[in-house]
Amino acid sequence: MTHAEEARDPDLPGRLLAVERDALIPLLRSRADADFALPTVACPGWTVRDVLAHCSAALMRVVESRFEKGVFSPESNDRDVAERAEWTNARVVDELERGMTEAGPVIAKADGVLDMIALGVGAPRPQGSGGGCTRVTCGTSSGYRGRTREPGCRTR
Repeated sequence: MTHAEEARDPDLPGRLLAVERDALIPLLRSRADADFALPTVACPGWTVRDVLAHCSAALMRVVESRFEKGVFSPESNDRDVAERAEWTNARVVDELERGMTEAGPVIAKADGVLDMIALGVGAPRPQGSGGGCTRVTCGTSSGYRGRTREPGCRTR
């Protein structure tokens, strides 16, 4: 067993998702529909809504164990976003909240294989996460309100 395997906290991804959920979901529910159409800096060509749809789809794939060939590829991600194109913004946020709530235990049982799913949605990384980048785009001064700052997300 390596040092990294010994040090892994299987519940950490779920805790990260819960903290992010508790901060992000109320912010999203308070925003006007027009804010969901804003372009994101870290994901060129994608709107806030597209990023949220992608994150919610990825988490629900984990919750529902839907890992077909090519899952999480750019083409798969585009299909996931397109499948949600006719959904209301509230429905996308509802799915995101469910995914952020239910994915943690599934990720914990995956022995580290799915940890990056939680990190991609709920923690800072160089490319920027869904939560942090949507906060910046929607006008908060920092992606994480003082807890941390994502190098990949810039205000306009």
